[in-house]
Amino acid sequence: MTHKYKFTLFFTLSLLTLESYAFDRDTMFICKNDCINYTSNTTIGTAVAWEWVFQGASQTGSNQQNPAGICYPTAGYFLTTIKTTFDTGKDTTDSIIIAVRDGFDHNFPWVNDTGYCIGANASITLNTTTADGLTYNWSNGSKSSSASFSSPGSYWVDLVIPSDFGPCDSLRKVVNITEHPAPNVYLGQDKYMCQGQVFPLDAGAGAGYTYLWQPNSEVTQTINVTLPGLYSVTVTNNFGCQATDEIEFLDSCPHYIFIPNAVSPNADRLNDLFVKVWNFTPREYKFTIYNRWGEMLWETTDMNAGWDCTSNGQPVQQDIYCYKLVYLDTDKKWYEHRGTFYVVR
Repeated sequence: MTHKYKFTLFFTLSLLTLESYAFDRDTMFICKNDCINYTSNTTIGTAVAWEWVFQGASQTGSNQQNPAGICYPTAGYFLTTIKTTFDTGKDTTDSIIIAVRDGFDHNFPWVNDTGYCIGANASITLNTTTADGLTYNWSNGSKSSSASFSSPGSYWVDLVIPSDFGPCDSLRKVVNITEHPAPNVYLGQDKYMCQGQVFPLDAGAGAGYTYLWQPNSEVTQTINVTLPGLYSVTVTNNFGCQATDEIEFLDSCPHYIFIPNAVSPNADRLNDLFVKVWNFTPREYKFTIYNRWGEMLWETTDMNAGWDCTSNGQPVQQDIYCYKLVYLDTDKKWYEHRGTFYVVR
């Protein structure tokens, strides 16, 4: 394709100005293998000689006033200069950058049709081959290589490499966006229970569903609840969409704790350990033993552990000792029990 480019030369504060049609800038954008017909006009005197230099063109230079058919076979940025000599012997030089743009690879990997989960969106980023001047025009208004969609439909993008005289290359691609449903999960209303009861929970079945329960990280569709507390499940379907529900089991039965007032560690397997007895399982727990001078002899957070009446691996003597029991109950309150007991040898 051949384009005309006109140089109008006149003095303005001892400078020369280039004009190309309505373009008021120092760069012309054309496509690879385009050609330009240059024209040099002057109103500041009588020109008698012209010296053109064409970087990157099929013709390196010209002494004509209006050289035509100057073609550009290689993409890049090139400088065109013209030196004009007048009948006064004076001369002036002007220039313009010719930006030559190439096409782009149409075989870049296109995205597959995709979707998003309700309440989210689908994001697409094109991995196009870098090309000078490449523009993106998505049907949703995005002007970058990435676009985000929050409603289902068929969307397109126009890839264009523009020039001052029309597109050098263009391509339209289409992608279909689907809205995926989330799993339907409902564990029911909060319930009251006593420890020892068993309540089954079912997160609901679905093709390709996966499950994650808390607080115990089970991955099955159903679980059995045997202790009061807060239980939740996150269900993921085969589209990757998730839904979560939770239920709380409140302890409705009275709690009791029995702590003995004596222990006899004589290896007869009767009352050898100082242990408490209770009918519930607290959320957190600490059991500590002290001597009569307040020195800590033993401590545990194991709810099933008992003191064997030793300290630093040695049996303690027969005497009175103190205990402190601190726990977070299922009602989410902290409780503390203190007392004394006797070690009988």
